[in-house]
Amino acid sequence: MTENKALALAPLITPFAFTFCAYILDVPGFNMDNGLLDFIGLFFGLTLAAIPVAYIYMFFIGGKFWGMLKRRKIVNFFTITLGSIFVADIPMLLIWPVTQGDDFYLTLKLFSFVGLMVGLNCWFLINLDKFKARFKK
Repeated sequence: MTENKALALAPLITPFAFTFCAYILDVPGFNMDNGLLDFIGLFFGLTLAAIPVAYIYMFFIGGKFWGMLKRRKIVNFFTITLGSIFVADIPMLLIWPVTQGDDFYLTLKLFSFVGLMVGLNCWFLINLDKFKARFKK
């Protein structure tokens, strides 16, 4: 798969990663205490809100970061995943000096996990042809 396709498809995992992490971290609404319909409603609302934001991040911030990594020829598993975590945490790092409390750290965990999953997804999609060739043998 080409790099452009991988960069275009990687952000689609955002609502699934966010929902999974929110469920594990016991975020109200996502922990299914209010029922399955509320959970599904929150998931669809999150999907409608998160996908455009994920693409804005990927193309304006992540794309520049990707170009920098390619120019320096340091594209590998660690730079993609750690870079994705950093890009996802940029808004949290900007508001960090004025925030306090556990909500900030919960949100930081959520954003970090989503960044990690987008980075892993991107790395997997970039190397998909290599995986297919290896398993066909």
